Amino acid sequence: MDDINNLIEKFQNTSIAVIGDLCLDMYYFLTDNKSEISVETGLGTHSVSSFKHEAGGAGNVAINLKTLGASRIDIYGVIGEDFFGNTLKTILKESGVNCKYIQSQKSDWNTHVYHKVYKNSIEEPRFDIGNFNRANSHITESLLNDLESNIDSYQAVIINEQIIHGYHNEFFQAGLSKLIENNEDKCLWISDCRHLNNVYDRSIRKLNIHEAVDLYRNVNKNDKTLKDNNTLVKWLHSYWKKPVVVTLGEEGAIAVNQDGEIFKEPGINLIGQIDTVGAGDAFLSGLTLSLATGSSLKESLHMGNLSANVSVTKLFETGHPTTEEVLKMGASPDYRYNPELAKDSRNAEYFKNTAIELINLKKTSLPKVVIFDHDGTISTLRQGWEPIMKETSMQAVLGSSINTVSMEELDKIDTEVTEMIEKTTGIQTIIQMHHLRDMVISFGYISVNKVLTPFEYKNIYNEKLLEMVSGRVELFMKGLLNLNDVTMKGALQFLESLKEKNVLIYLASGTDQEDVRREASVLGYDTYFNGGIFGSVGNVSRDPKRVVIENIVKDLPSDIKPEECYVFGDGPVEMREAAKRGFTRIGLVSDEKQRFGINPEKRSRLILGGAQALIPDFSWVPVLSEYLEWEV
Repeated sequence: MDDINNLIEKFQNTSIAVIGDLCLDMYYFLTDNKSEISVETGLGTHSVSSFKHEAGGAGNVAINLKTLGASRIDIYGVIGEDFFGNTLKTILKESGVNCKYIQSQKSDWNTHVYHKVYKNSIEEPRFDIGNFNRANSHITESLLNDLESNIDSYQAVIINEQIIHGYHNEFFQAGLSKLIENNEDKCLWISDCRHLNNVYDRSIRKLNIHEAVDLYRNVNKNDKTLKDNNTLVKWLHSYWKKPVVVTLGEEGAIAVNQDGEIFKEPGINLIGQIDTVGAGDAFLSGLTLSLATGSSLKESLHMGNLSANVSVTKLFETGHPTTEEVLKMGASPDYRYNPELAKDSRNAEYFKNTAIELINLKKTSLPKVVIFDHDGTISTLRQGWEPIMKETSMQAVLGSSINTVSMEELDKIDTEVTEMIEKTTGIQTIIQMHHLRDMVISFGYISVNKVLTPFEYKNIYNEKLLEMVSGRVELFMKGLLNLNDVTMKGALQFLESLKEKNVLIYLASGTDQEDVRREASVLGYDTYFNGGIFGSVGNVSRDPKRVVIENIVKDLPSDIKPEECYVFGDGPVEMREAAKRGFTRIGLVSDEKQRFGINPEKRSRLILGGAQALIPDFSWVPVLSEYLEWEV
């Protein structure tokens, strides 16, 4: 955190030029309310409930640089002599960007405008202005001359190109390439081109994974044997003989420096809705500012990644990251570990042909401290909570429209609800309900004055869930279910073994603390947890799993190593919190319905959460202990 602070403080002394395509993004949000039939045409009208405009393209990059704290940002580009061009310049000036070097072309040029129309959170076909532009040679020559006259004052120059019919014509490409060649040592040159990645040879390229793969296949005659991202960036480095940065979407970024050394920045797990528009620009801005202040490529990759992840959390906008937001994102990021392995089980490695998947588990002594998740790890009382939450969420989002909405929209909401549940498994229920409320507002089927609070949504969900749980508890109390019917196979035997060895044992759950303690008491295994039983107390900033792990770290005796503290769980939250402190993480790919065996849907999220090994249930602990070389 201190390193990020120190890095951002240096941004205040930077001077950067951005030369590229200037665009205006217009957003329109439609509603059926107050729509009417036009008297003149007889056609239906669309009501616009709200609208806004933002700078796109190079303008978006320039504003990002300012919101991240840059001192001076000069922008170079072309606009038309029209309303949209004036609007774009106003936006840039109000953001502190110097627009002195923007050229205005009267004929054969309209300001590039993207009209983005949304209805019920779904983007309609876009309306674009500027696809038939033709830049005259006087304009492009003026841009190059202005940039050359100021080149000594910049630490970096960003080249932005994203429009096929922009001013990056052959004349401009040749002129800018010559300018880079003559001034390569005076400042950093960083290019982010959609169509011209092969043009500005002496620049550091930043491109996304799709552009990188397409380039590789085009040059290598559609070779489809590309193994991994390491191989790809090594090839790009050998092809261009310059550092290269490739963004990987939700999986972070990878880069190679001048010496061929590879750096990786993992993706960050974000559990709310995201909007990826502008993420690449945000990454580029953070990356460039860091490099311009003398930071290493590794440090700059980290700053770019944080900036991009801030950007995608801002819906229906290009999402300018601020220094405060980047610092918050970087305080304790929830990284996505081993994404390639998580996606492809064919690369899995198993211990002696057993069901135990080994990821990067190191051998340790017998655990001194063990933290257990509850639901799906020890208890199966709440098996089936996902369908209940999905039903609650769909009803909350759609309200009375649930039976009349189109299948397309129903499928979209179903997908987003399913993704929300998948991403939030294991966190406090109240946090899940905060995300549900955001979703309700975003889709707009429920009027604002009827949207419930997260606590009210939680009460609706809990009432349905506890009805199911209470029914199972009643069957247990009547003797119609025994302890083995409501706990994971081997769990109690493992707890007993740990207790006999005087291991300190904790239970930490995202379920309400009162409910967790009551259920553990009813089932009779509460006495095993000599470290305590912890659950949610309704404070979204104090996740019980994080609290337990933080307390352990704070009070950890000097003779206990972090890797001697084990976490067992079936969700990514406990895996990530443990990974941040260097604890040993064992994920359970548990099939809660049959109480033993594997639920393959859990594999990916546990690996992404940082699990170091996966076991189906606790009956496999003796086999696991054989690998770890300790006896249980």
